[in-house]
Amino acid sequence: MTVMRFGLCGHPITHSLSPRLFEAAYPQGKFSYQLIEAPTSTEAVHLFMAGGFRGINVTAPFKASILPFVHRQTEECTTISACNLIIKEGDVLIAYNTDYLAVARTLEEAKTTVKNTECLLLGAGGAAKAAAYTLLKAGANLFWANRTPTHIPDTFCGHPITPLSLSQANDYLPACSLIINTLPLSVPETQILNFNPTQTILDASYSVRPLERQARQAGAKYIGGERWLLHQAVPSFELMTQMPPNVDTMEQLLMTIIFYTFAP
Repeated sequence: MTVMRFGLCGHPITHSLSPRLFEAAYPQGKFSYQLIEAPTSTEAVHLFMAGGFRGINVTAPFKASILPFVHRQTEECTTISACNLIIKEGDVLIAYNTDYLAVARTLEEAKTTVKNTECLLLGAGGAAKAAAYTLLKAGANLFWANRTPTHIPDTFCGHPITPLSLSQANDYLPACSLIINTLPLSVPETQILNFNPTQTILDASYSVRPLERQARQAGAKYIGGERWLLHQAVPSFELMTQMPPNVDTMEQLLMTIIFYTFAP
């Protein structure tokens, strides 16, 4: 039996839960999933093509820089300027983005609506742009901040954007019902953010979770990045394999890992 090969490219990725999550999704052993650790997107694509992979997930820092190597991309990838999945069809590489779907599903799961509400987004990379895409398409009023504000686009999804610094973000924070963070914030950076109990905080990272402590201390609703991870993986894995993954097993694995890693 020929085993179809899939994988994850990025740098560094030795900590990634994706291989375990994929194994939980498809325990039958019909597929393999490997890490493609590479220092550049050029090297990652070379290893992908030379390794006989059918598809790869893409994570930081290659979500944007890998796009010039693909032959086709979805409309969402073009708008977001980032992808998190590449599938090889013959000699053609096709880029997809399921991060924006993950944000939408995570907020829906948390019963958090954003239409006509103020939301604050931290970061300007591929994950942040996917979140901005989802928020703006859903009708949110978006405030967008980053360490380097010039990395934030002035216009996104047809909406004018006023780039903010992290220190400026705190001025807008009280009005916001949702805060999405995609940055690996340091402790001093988190301390300038003053949350309140009416807010929902979503960290994109499931391993660092930089805003968890402050969110819980403030009595805010906190959502860890494991929900984002799960909800981008489900459609991503299905696009790769053309088979529905075992979502219940994926969920059980994630909850066990998060409980034993972050339980007080």
